[in-house]
Amino acid sequence: MAEQENTSPQGTDVSPAGATAPTKTAATNITADTVNKDDAVVDHDEENNLKREEPANPEDQIDALGIPNWCDVEKQVVKRLDMTLMPCLWVLYLFNYLDRASIAQARLSSLDKDLNLEGYQFGTAVSILSLGYVLGQIPSNMIIGYLRPSLYLCIMAMVWSGVSAATCGVRSYQGLVVVRFFLGVVEAPLFPGAIYVMSCWYTRKEMALRCALLYTGQTLAYCVAGLVAAAVFSTLEGKHGLAGWQWLFIVLAVTGAGLAKICLFILPDYPHSTTGSAQWSMTEDMRKIAAARIAADRVSTSEAKSGVWTGLKLSIFDYKMWMLVSLNIGISAAYGFSNFFPSIVRGFGYNRTVTLLLTAPPYIFAALGSLVNAWHSDRTKERGYHFAVPIAVGCIGYVICLATQNRDARYGASFIFVAGMYFSNPLVSTWTASTMGRTPEKRAVSVAMVNVLGQVGNVIAPYFFDDEDEPRYRMAFILMMVMALIACTSAMVLKWYLVRSNKKLYRRALQEGHAYQPYVS
Repeated sequence: MAEQENTSPQGTDVSPAGATAPTKTAATNITADTVNKDDAVVDHDEENNLKREEPANPEDQIDALGIPNWCDVEKQVVKRLDMTLMPCLWVLYLFNYLDRASIAQARLSSLDKDLNLEGYQFGTAVSILSLGYVLGQIPSNMIIGYLRPSLYLCIMAMVWSGVSAATCGVRSYQGLVVVRFFLGVVEAPLFPGAIYVMSCWYTRKEMALRCALLYTGQTLAYCVAGLVAAAVFSTLEGKHGLAGWQWLFIVLAVTGAGLAKICLFILPDYPHSTTGSAQWSMTEDMRKIAAARIAADRVSTSEAKSGVWTGLKLSIFDYKMWMLVSLNIGISAAYGFSNFFPSIVRGFGYNRTVTLLLTAPPYIFAALGSLVNAWHSDRTKERGYHFAVPIAVGCIGYVICLATQNRDARYGASFIFVAGMYFSNPLVSTWTASTMGRTPEKRAVSVAMVNVLGQVGNVIAPYFFDDEDEPRYRMAFILMMVMALIACTSAMVLKWYLVRSNKKLYRRALQEGHAYQPYVS
């Protein structure tokens, strides 16, 4: 059933032509049951009378604090968050992905030979991490609201660094699978936890760009992994009896754990917390405004006390979540090339060092483009087209790779399909957090569930790549293109559903005098 979400004053205006939309407020929420019970058009005379009424403004909640020039203070809050919260989460997310992405570069060393990997064994080692990832995410986000993020996320970063370092001691395929599984379990809390903590500090109009900034950590991880691997393989290969791929895991783990210790002292907790860096980086007025603006942007305090199990129930029985799951599975499988990109580039005929260096430029281009796409999505308050159009364009890159064996053309096409998939990827979490934000618990559980169930795409994608089909990988490109089109279709269905729901909410707002609080579609 359609469910009313609390949105920011800058939400998408889908009011009928010529109608003046009521001012939005966080003080009044329109529930799904109310919306679905009455889909009738309001009488024109009654509607015209209701239009003359002026509902409360959500900013009244912040005005009630009695803090002069609170708009200026709010800007300071956002700046402090951009200087503390975002850098810490970005660094943690970068190494979260570096530790898992480095297995693709390790394959260009002697990983396959040392562990006697053959057939689909490498693909299984890649996909098994997603199973551990699935098992760890939902429980983690169900409890994160009761923990200190600064301690929880940073300590988990130190733990996964240790598990990643243990990879260098693996001597068989079975050992690699076990380590990769537990790496997924301990890495699971970071991403959904990061999105949840961000949504506790940033309003919806600020989230898309920040999510894109966070996602550049993932994108650049695949870029940096190649550069780091090139340096490690050329300087440490064979030193102290260790292969280059073993040194790669050690170097990344030690660096990641050290940076996590620093982040522990800089990462803020929640606006209402008496712990974390916000205690010394923000004044009391700044913390009050930080809490009030999130309350005005999303849910009322009464709804915020629903509990984690109610949040889980609300998520499971919401149609919107399953549409988000569908598009996330599609996009996750569509960028299944990530763990095989070095192998794809190696098929162009370059030596190992050149191959590793050539993996970087497409990801750099994708990272920069994703920021522009997210910025424009925030500016226009639109999600669906900003998600679907880049993916559709990215499919052109897949077609080029299927149509020609020319290595220059195929490498050029990699810029198209890498950018197409990564331009859209950050909007999945942004769309989820804003669409499923009736309560903090529902938002936390929904972000985790969409990400967890989206791992289906990550599990199946490695099996698209058959070693016998290297370097063309025809079937892989066909299947990734199919999954990309599934993602596009799901996004357009979700957009249609949200626009339709917004029209119902608008009519109900006019009929009952409530504030009009639309979804961002």
